Formats: sequence, structure tokens, C-alpha cells
Amino acid sequence: MTPIDQTNSNSTFKDDTVDLKELFDLLWEGRKLIILITSVFALCSIVLALSLNNYYKSQATLSLVTSSSGDRSALSGLGGLGLASLAGINISSTNASKLALITNTINSRAFLKHLMSVDENVLPSLTAAVSYDSESKKLVFDSDVYDAANNKWLETQPSYLQAYRIYMKQLTVNFAQQHDLIMLSVEHISPVFAQELLDLIIREADNLLRQKDLQQSSDALAYLTSEISKTSLLQMKSSMNQLIQSQLETQMMANISTNYVLNIIEPPFIPEKKFKPSRSLISSLGVMLGFVLGILWIMMRHHFPLNPIKLTPEP
Repeated sequence: MTPIDQTNSNSTFKDDTVDLKELFDLLWEGRKLIILITSVFALCSIVLALSLNNYYKSQATLSLVTSSSGDRSALSGLGGLGLASLAGINISSTNASKLALITNTINSRAFLKHLMSVDENVLPSLTAAVSYDSESKKLVFDSDVYDAANNKWLETQPSYLQAYRIYMKQLTVNFAQQHDLIMLSVEHISPVFAQELLDLIIREADNLLRQKDLQQSSDALAYLTSEISKTSLLQMKSSMNQLIQSQLETQMMANISTNYVLNIIEPPFIPEKKFKPSRSLISSLGVMLGFVLGILWIMMRHHFPLNPIKLTPEP
């Protein structure tokens, strides 16, 4: 390194040192303002954190009910595939398609509307609840909106579309396709309602799919019964009889099974600990934000001065 390069290097190092010292002195002179801004943000974040309601999460794990292989064997005969298609019988149903059907059903607007018709507490609990009384274990509703004692809306009753936006924020549906598992969770300010709503979702989703299959099976039986008398081919009649037997088995299972599509591995529970918010995290972020903004404010005042901060000269 030449003497000139060494001199330039020393000069650059000296300038950096001077700049860091000047920055430190600047922040030190404005320390009171930084502390004030940080304290204000810390206080605001604490007030915000304390004002937020606790949210509780109830969870459940479900699996698909294993279906019988009788449907496929019954349809393996000549003409079985075409007849099944005409009768509206789904023979290509897989576990993946069932998972998708269940997920789409639970996430649908029509399903929430159905839940609201089954349980009248769903709509006010989603849209009018403001807090939770842990002693009585009951929801507290907005007295200007809903009269809980008389189950009466004091203002225009929210539509199911308004409730649907809240419903989707509080509901989580995940599935593990490899293991044919469905994980459901509901978040709410009431741990009791979170468990009750999740239990209602599981029960009604299973019942709706049961009713759908019963209706399709009844329609298929009506079609097959009318068509079997019109054919004289023995092999075709045999295929039809197998299809009829398959649909009768479907109706039998739908009528006698407690869980038709969904097996409950882990049932919904009433959570004891809150899921969110993290008040310590909110407070910490408030302190950090206030500190950073305080530093930025001091630097902006120095570089774009209205009333520039004068550094105390060194003795």
C-alpha cells in the first residue's frame, strides 16, 4: 500500500469514527424525547393489549368412515357402469374427493345458513357478542343490538352473508390427504361457544351428507325399479339387481350409522387457556416501534431542522 492509499484509508476511518460519534452525541442530546416517545407508545400498546378480548380455540380431528367395496363389485358386471351413470350413482368417489366435498360443504355459505336455522344462537354469538363472562360462562351481547333475555334483535338483524365473513375468520379447515384426516378448529371469545359451534359443524356436515346420499339412493332405486321391468336381458337384469342391492345397503348404512361419513378421533373440547392475543408481544412491539420512531424523529429534526438540536461543545 502506497503512503497516499494509507493516508486515504486512515482519513476514511477517521471520518466514520467522527460520524458515529456525532450520531451518538445527537441521540444522547435527544434522549429525553426518545424516552418520551417510547413511553407513549409503550403505554398505548399496553392499553391496546388489555382492551382486546381473549380468543379461545377449540379443535377436533376427524377421519373418513371406510366405505364398503360392495359398490364397485356390484358394478363390475356388463352394463353396470352405464346404468350407474344413468341412475346418478357415483362409482369413482375417492377419499380425496370426499375430503374436498366435506371441506367445501363446511366452508360454504349455504352450510352456515343451515347452521343458523338449526341453532338460533349461532347468528347473535357470531355478530353481536362483545365479551365473555368467565364466572357465568356466558356471552355478553351488545345491549344496543341484541336483547339476549328475549332473543330479540333491537336493530336490523344481520344477514347470513354478514355472519359468513366472521364465520370464515373463526373457522379453520385443514386436511391431511395421505392419512385421510380432517382437522377443524373454531376461534371465539367464548370457549364454550367455540366447542358448541365446532360440535354443531361436525354433526350437521355429517347429517347433510347422509341426507344427500339417501336422496340420491332413493332416486337411483326408483329409476332401477322402473327400468328392470322393461328389459328382457338376463345379464342386464342381474346387473340391475346388483345395483339395487348396493343402493339398499347404502340406505341401510345411512339409517343405522351414528357417524355416516366422519369418524371423530379427537372430539371438540372447551379450551382452558386463551389462544390469542399475546399481550406481551403487543407491548414489546409497541416499545420497539416507539424507540425506532423516536430515533428517526431526532435524526429528521437534525437534518431537516425547524428548531435544530444544538450539540453541546466538547470542553
